[in-house]
Amino acid sequence: MTIVLANGKGGTGKTTLTILISMALSEAGYRVGVSDKDPQGTATRWLEEDEGTRVELFNEGEDYDAVLIDTPPQLDSRDLAAALSLADRVLIVSSPSPADLWTSQSTAELVRQHSKAPAHILFNQVQAGTVLSKGLADIAEKLGLPAMESTIARRQAYQHAVLLGWKALPGAVREEVFRAALEATK
Repeated sequence: MTIVLANGKGGTGKTTLTILISMALSEAGYRVGVSDKDPQGTATRWLEEDEGTRVELFNEGEDYDAVLIDTPPQLDSRDLAAALSLADRVLIVSSPSPADLWTSQSTAELVRQHSKAPAHILFNQVQAGTVLSKGLADIAEKLGLPAMESTIARRQAYQHAVLLGWKALPGAVREEVFRAALEATK
């Protein structure tokens, strides 16, 4: 299964969620490869520096249960279009903020052009109890995509994950990512 995480805007959390979902799937027994198509190379560096992870950088000749592709934050990127054409599932990662949603709408249009895979919006950096968090289903409907049932809360722990690794995340945080990871494979 190839899962593409996409958004034409930077800063939505694509790379962080690519790695954390990969780590959750690895913990669940999947053999996982990550293909880093973002020119910044953050996913590659993260995996190279995390000695405790079983997640691998994608290698063409290897057999994986899941491959996650981290895409560049540019809608006109050939790497994004190519990744979408390979997808079995597309997750458009977006916060519920209007600026992220505008680009998410354009990303959804691009997904429809380049992929036959089911696409869902994965809301990230969600603050519980806010006006925006209460209207996620309506927001997704306006984008023309179903929202994943799982959402990712705004937590500082996700920023720490790069330095401290998967095992250092509190249990509730890991559970949140596990739910999203398992939903992404359905």
